[in-house]
Amino acid sequence: MRLRLEISTRAREIPWENVLAPGRGIVYDALRHTAPDLAEHVHEGGWGQHGMAPFGYSAPMFPHARRVRGKYAAGGAGYVEFGSPLPELVQALALHFMDPAHSVLDWGGVALQVGSVTVQQAPSFTAGRARLRTVNPLHLSEYKQPEPGGEHTPVRALLPEDPAYPVALERNLNRRAETFGQAPGITVEGITWVGVRRTFRVSGQGHSGRRTGAPVEVELTGSAGALAALWSAGLGQQTGAGFGWVAA
Repeated sequence: MRLRLEISTRAREIPWENVLAPGRGIVYDALRHTAPDLAEHVHEGGWGQHGMAPFGYSAPMFPHARRVRGKYAAGGAGYVEFGSPLPELVQALALHFMDPAHSVLDWGGVALQVGSVTVQQAPSFTAGRARLRTVNPLHLSEYKQPEPGGEHTPVRALLPEDPAYPVALERNLNRRAETFGQAPGITVEGITWVGVRRTFRVSGQGHSGRRTGAPVEVELTGSAGALAALWSAGLGQQTGAGFGWVAA
């Protein structure tokens, strides 16, 4: 399940360092207003057996903004999306964003005026197949095996041309399915498109720094519920920081 917020702004660009990073704080601020217990639970420990962020979001998109080389163009009418497989989380966000008192989003210093808010249900995926394309870079890290009692340590970002990428992606997607109460069994059948790699700043407890990834289109097989969960929250790691958001 997703929310699509129709927005507008007078700004002509969003600084690259703020294209993704502000969304995480906006989500938690909204949850603290409308579902404080849920906000605390998710913020402190994530969700499910793997402790993942149970949500994702897009960057603000302005389809008609004048493009300028080297800048993230904004201006006029656009939209931004938020999503999660947890209905209670999406409902809490909707209550916040539809409140006239919260009709302006502060996106890293850029004011986004919120117009309408609409709910988008996930596709049915009854055939057990999906072709999902991310509009934000998908981030995956290679991890060093921890010592007994230690934690996994990220070694480097994996990119689609890396031979280890499909296996790491499939592992991540199955962990995400388990996080949302779905049976694992997702298979990456192929990577059919790769976009331009980018690095974005992320911020928040345990998440500060810069992460690299590339948008991808992947063909997946799996249960309808698992595919719908991935469509709702995004693919890969750091979806709670805006990475891996899937095009509707």
